[in-house]
Parts: sequence; structure tokens; C-alpha cells
Amino acid sequence: MVKSMLVALFLPALVYGVAVRPCPNGAPVPQEVRVVGCTVEPCIVQIGGVVDMDLDFIAPRASNTMRATLDIFLGDFRVPYDLPVAQQNACNFLEAGSCPVAQGEFINYHLSTPAVAPFAGITVDLQLQLSDDNGQPLICYRSSATIIAA
Repeated sequence: MVKSMLVALFLPALVYGVAVRPCPNGAPVPQEVRVVGCTVEPCIVQIGGVVDMDLDFIAPRASNTMRATLDIFLGDFRVPYDLPVAQQNACNFLEAGSCPVAQGEFINYHLSTPAVAPFAGITVDLQLQLSDDNGQPLICYRSSATIIAA
């Protein structure tokens, strides 16, 4: 119920493409990343709110499955965080494309996840990666977010 209310609250918000940076692992970056309510980095993320985004990419290779990971970095330090288990299977959140993924297939992945953080008032890097059957990245990108209190 709360999740439905939050989604309804964010539906009227404008969605814009956000400039992203490549990950240190050299994986391809998405063609476009759109985050609700964010036009430029750092995006503002309120603890207890929802991070709602879409990304588009062309699959660089075939894969039967896709696993999503979201990492938080404070400088070079990785802050422990795991997406909820249900959201780790990226195949369940495709708006375009399907699993198994074919090489060259257009994919639109949608992530809407609770913003949980043990701290506020700082800017962090968020790293989102979608990996193939062998754990190799299909895409990966970093963007900045400023965490604010609820």
C-alpha cells in the first residue's frame, strides 16, 4: 500500500536523462539513464523515499539471466548495501526486452527501490550493474547522489 502511494506520488514528476560515468571495471554504460525528479548530478535521495529510474541499453552478448547489483561508495569505501532479493533478478523488471537476452537486443530496465541509508547530509556514488549468467557485467554505471534526511 505504501509503495503504491509512493509510486502515485512520483508519477506526475518529470523524468530526465542523467549523465552517468563508467564504472572502474570498464563495462559498457547504458545508452540512457532516466531518474524521476533528477536532471543533473548529484540526484537528491531522501532516506525513506524511493529511487525510481529506467535505463536503456543494447545487450553486448546473450545471457539466460541478468542479476542487478546496486553499490554505494563513499570515496573508495564500499558501504554495505544489497538490493532486496526480489529485485536482484533483473529479468523481472524489464519494460522492453526479455530473458533470455539475445545479443544486440534493446533492453529497458526499471528499478524502483526504497532509499535506505544509515547516514544523511553526504554525497555518495551509486553504482548499478547488470551482470550475465557468468557474473560478467552487461552494463555498469556510476552516478552521484546526495542523501538527505526524511
